[in-house]
Amino acid sequence: VHGGRDRIVVSTLRCLSAYITIALLEANLPLTHSVVRNALFCLETASQQKDLPVYTQALLGYAFALARKEDKVAAILQSLQGKAVKGDDGSIHWERPEKPEATQPFYYQPRAPSAEVEMSCYVLLTYLTRHVALPASASRAPTPSQDDLAMATKIVSWVIKQQNPSGGFSSTQDTVLALQAFALYGGFTFAKNTAGTTVALKSGGNNVREFHVDNTNRLLLQCQGLPNVPGEYAPVVTGESCIYLQTTLRYNVLPRPEDAPFALTVSTIPDTCVGVKAHKEFDIAVNVSYIGKRPASNMAIVNIKIVSGFAPNRPSVNKLKNQAPIQRVDVTADSVQLYLEKLTNATVQISFTVERSIEIQNQRPAYVKVYDYYDDESAVVAYSAP
Repeated sequence: VHGGRDRIVVSTLRCLSAYITIALLEANLPLTHSVVRNALFCLETASQQKDLPVYTQALLGYAFALARKEDKVAAILQSLQGKAVKGDDGSIHWERPEKPEATQPFYYQPRAPSAEVEMSCYVLLTYLTRHVALPASASRAPTPSQDDLAMATKIVSWVIKQQNPSGGFSSTQDTVLALQAFALYGGFTFAKNTAGTTVALKSGGNNVREFHVDNTNRLLLQCQGLPNVPGEYAPVVTGESCIYLQTTLRYNVLPRPEDAPFALTVSTIPDTCVGVKAHKEFDIAVNVSYIGKRPASNMAIVNIKIVSGFAPNRPSVNKLKNQAPIQRVDVTADSVQLYLEKLTNATVQISFTVERSIEIQNQRPAYVKVYDYYDDESAVVAYSAP
């Protein structure tokens, strides 16, 4: 799965060529194949250009690593090291140059956008792939140096913090890349004969639970609910092996007005409950456009929650499938989710009918959210039944 539209506008052909070359090499097509040979020549020419975007460099580096172009890999990694973002915890990752700075500090740091996870994983794969024996290459792979493993560990330290409680990341492609990179990293760092590790979860001096991880259960997910929230908890780890400990806190927040990169309005037709028909059905009208700093968004998702007691009218929703730039429509009993190829400053008008399914008193407002599939951009508005 290839990355987002806006990330690769400037160097679309380079990235597409690199991505296809990577796919061919991962499929073990030989380096002597004419398509691979010509593609690598194209990529080598592209790599000589100055001021390549970080995302492009990360893709090129991985392609060259698969092709055993060590001189090209070394040059790209040296350039990427100068663009790396180093955290206070020793972790390393890569960001888009145009990424806005956080406007206020948070105790909880939101997960990074998909693009940053992707490019960091491509760099991680570049560091490690040089040390994997590949059928497409006739040369033997050298043993990883301690410097390479140390750098890989710093990247993994950052990437793993972006993982959600279900094991995935922001999108499909960064999840696939991250799991691929983790598997490769684990192959180099896993030590089978180490003793087990014990994690004692303590609160107020008392043991809430002890987890023991060894070779018999190292792939087993172990969970424990926290009895008191808020509360103070401290994990005490003893042993030799490496374990992954994650704390998950879920909560809901009301949307707040802010400078959103999307213009989003929602109305009902009729807007007031006049006549018997409005009690049984009404139309939801959504107007949305992109007003951010870029010419257009990446793929955008419009999620329309339906007010309680009503359900989408399927025939009216199905008509949206033929409306540009809508590419996909998902319908459930209480929501309609639309996948749009992109949004620009041109307003996209969406409307469909909902029908009463059950009588509900004291109805609460429902929410409509639009968000960029690849970047941390969104807008939310509320609406009520007529």
